[in-house]
Amino acid sequence: MSKTAWRRANGVSEKQFFYWQRILRRGLSRIPTSLLPAAQSTVTFTEIKPPPSLQSAAPVFHSDLVIRKGEMIPEISNSASVALLLRIGGILNAE
Repeated sequence: MSKTAWRRANGVSEKQFFYWQRILRRGLSRIPTSLLPAAQSTVTFTEIKPPPSLQSAAPVFHSDLVIRKGEMIPEISNSASVALLLRIGGILNAE
């Protein structure tokens, strides 16, 4: 698979790909050559997935209500407190 095909299949931009390639190459250049495996004629990629605990560590916010007033666009979930809703209402009415 070419670099371009791999990037498209994995949703990685060209800029991101070459940034991490440069970072990895810099890191490899600091390793003594005696510790590196023998040179290969082909390059291969291996997908590394984070452990499941890291994949779902950050909660994802899903807004239940979106209000647009000028440049202000508050997004509110059903779990918002009455106090927060009153505060947002006050801010929106102040403009």
